[in-house]
Amino acid sequence: MSRNALIGIAGVHYVVSELSRRGIVALPTTKNVAAYDIVAMNQEGTWHANIQVKASKNRVPFFPMPPADKVRAGSKDFYVFVRWLETDERYQGFLLTGKQAKEAVEESCSRQQVSISKGTRAKHFPTVHVGAPLNEKAKRWEKAWKSWRQVP
Repeated sequence: MSRNALIGIAGVHYVVSELSRRGIVALPTTKNVAAYDIVAMNQEGTWHANIQVKASKNRVPFFPMPPADKVRAGSKDFYVFVRWLETDERYQGFLLTGKQAKEAVEESCSRQQVSISKGTRAKHFPTVHVGAPLNEKAKRWEKAWKSWRQVP
């Protein structure tokens, strides 16, 4: 198993653990489910969320994503990005709805289009940025992760 796969698994288990601690039933999917890493629900089973986790062992400023048309953006779709903060010895998390994730990927590709037009970049690299220049959005996404304790 590759180091990247282990980092991804650690991220999924961190998110499952954290959601469970908050009173949300969170179940990791099997490795062969391409769309979602976690299915979360309230204890009554009347609400659920499909969660895709992206994890990094470093304090990265962005997370690679699929092209915008492949980002799951339904009302029950969520993305959790976690990155390890070495100095704090903890994960930092960001929670986005599927719609927010899709919009963030579209924005990143739009910013890259300038370089593509100039010939300094060959193609789009879909990402969600959590560093500069999107610090305000990243702060909101981090707050959303920290406050997601109750499901609707």
